[in-house]
Amino acid sequence: MAISEHRPEIVVGLVATPPDYPAQVVARLAAELADRLAEQVDQQVRWTVRAGWGEVAPRRDGGVEALLDDLARRRADARWDVAICLTDLPLHTKRVPLVAHTSARRRVAAVSLPALGLRQLRALRAAVPGLVSRLLTDTSEERVPPTGRAPAELAGQVAAIHRVVGQADAGELGYVASRLAGRVRLLTGMIRANRPGRALLGLSKLLAGAFATAAFALTTNTIWEMGDALDGLRLTVIMLLGLTALVTWLIIAHDLWEKPDRGDTG
Repeated sequence: MAISEHRPEIVVGLVATPPDYPAQVVARLAAELADRLAEQVDQQVRWTVRAGWGEVAPRRDGGVEALLDDLARRRADARWDVAICLTDLPLHTKRVPLVAHTSARRRVAAVSLPALGLRQLRALRAAVPGLVSRLLTDTSEERVPPTGRAPAELAGQVAAIHRVVGQADAGELGYVASRLAGRVRLLTGMIRANRPGRALLGLSKLLAGAFATAAFALTTNTIWEMGDALDGLRLTVIMLLGLTALVTWLIIAHDLWEKPDRGDTG
């Protein structure tokens, strides 16, 4: 009988939600996560990584707690030991960007990809093994005693994590970013997750029409006479009003505006 068969097995589930950009990140991370867990957490364990997506639905009205509840049900149904969810939703707690949240009671954790900034895969390689170790340590797995890292060490290893909130004894920990740098990193991460280059390709016909209209307007005298008649302040006001109207239309037409609940951590 092979030696590996005597080692205890821990199954780690990686769930992407929604099944778009996060699924691509999960596929890349799952291919190397087992080796990293053996290297960074415990070499005496036989690590198995299962990837999935589409069965944990993010809910705007539920926040991170609802996401963790759905993930816990998915973990129990799939008979995973622990589960990690990677989502492109921006999560917050007390108006501060939330990078990750662990729940030892449910044996699950959620990671917000936008909060990691631009170099998300590199940050996940350091964060996910630490989160798995934290979950196994807090749940007191007697059959598998991995060397769990203290939560404060994870904050030093991942640049996006500024501090840890919550109580380790209760098993509910939130890894939050700083107010200023964290929001800048969150913004850049959201831009990357939305892949604006792909959106521009989808609007190619609209852009072609806009450029054609602009080229025609610039070849006529009317636009030049208007620019000469109006002073710089009025032109600036017209430009700002036009941009405001465009942004407002995009938000309203696509239902992009949402207000976080005061009592919600998500």
